[in-house]
Amino acid sequence: MTLREKLRHLRLVARGRVRRMPRLYTMVRLLKYGPYRGFTGGQPCQDLLAQARAEGWRVLHLGSGGRHLPGMVNVDIDAETGPDVVANGHELPFADGCFDLIWCEFVVEHVEDPEAFLAHASRCLRPGGYWCLTAPFLQPFHAGADFGRWTRAGFQAALRRAGLEPVAAGTFMGPGFMLAWILREWIALLLSLGFAPLRQALRWLLLWPSAPLLLTDLLLLRLRGADELACDTWHIARRPGTAPGG
Repeated sequence: MTLREKLRHLRLVARGRVRRMPRLYTMVRLLKYGPYRGFTGGQPCQDLLAQARAEGWRVLHLGSGGRHLPGMVNVDIDAETGPDVVANGHELPFADGCFDLIWCEFVVEHVEDPEAFLAHASRCLRPGGYWCLTAPFLQPFHAGADFGRWTRAGFQAALRRAGLEPVAAGTFMGPGFMLAWILREWIALLLSLGFAPLRQALRWLLLWPSAPLLLTDLLLLRLRGADELACDTWHIARRPGTAPGG
């Protein structure tokens, strides 16, 4: 194991321990990310998740990435993020039709062939079952493996090509979040002259000065056309068919 791999392992272990202490985890996230999420849309997804929990649906959290959500089977490709199950979305170790809902945030851009990913994972979803997803639109390259961006209509078309039926969509992280993120990246690149360690430090230093831009999403998320400048969009899709007895 290289020094870089050892450091990454220690970071993930520490993050897993901190995550089990909610107050400390909140403080660490504020220190590391600032008011990272800002204000978001996607209430229909939250409503569907609330229904799933109330009615005892089986929910798969696909691509958990360290976000261990209660009441779901948390699946990730990386064992060090602490999922319930380690698996690739193309080869999930579950029976056909065994889940009622697949929850999938901040994942599809990190998959080389997202339509094949969606089609393969849908095997585990019952006929008539749902996906809740986010898809990036206007946001910088991030997290190493980063392969795609979609408009709202473009991702709905991708869902259809994957054999799914789009049900609803809207803006998730809004224009204010988008502008704050891109502005931070622009200033960091300009002032660092491309020197990676300085660029990373500037990204962090600019988190709080750029935070007031997030407040604009209190208004912008309510306006028609917000998805035309969205950082990303939320989507609900349905696997065609009706469950036996449904």
